[in-house]
Amino acid sequence: MPKFSMTCQCGDTMTMDAKNRNEAVTKFKAMMTPDAIAAHMADKHPGKPVMETAQVHASIEQQVQAVQ
Repeated sequence: MPKFSMTCQCGDTMTMDAKNRNEAVTKFKAMMTPDAIAAHMADKHPGKPVMETAQVHASIEQQVQAVQ
């Protein structure tokens, strides 16, 4: 199964198996719930305000790419 990844502004990269890019985007969005976003922000972006879910999801749509 193909792999897709996305990289946060902090350099943290997540990789996922998916049939295609659209499925990968959907899976990443499902994974990045408000609680997951808050945990990521606390761990990787300490002191910064928690991003809105819609903002994170928009970033996911732009960042997801196939792993070569």
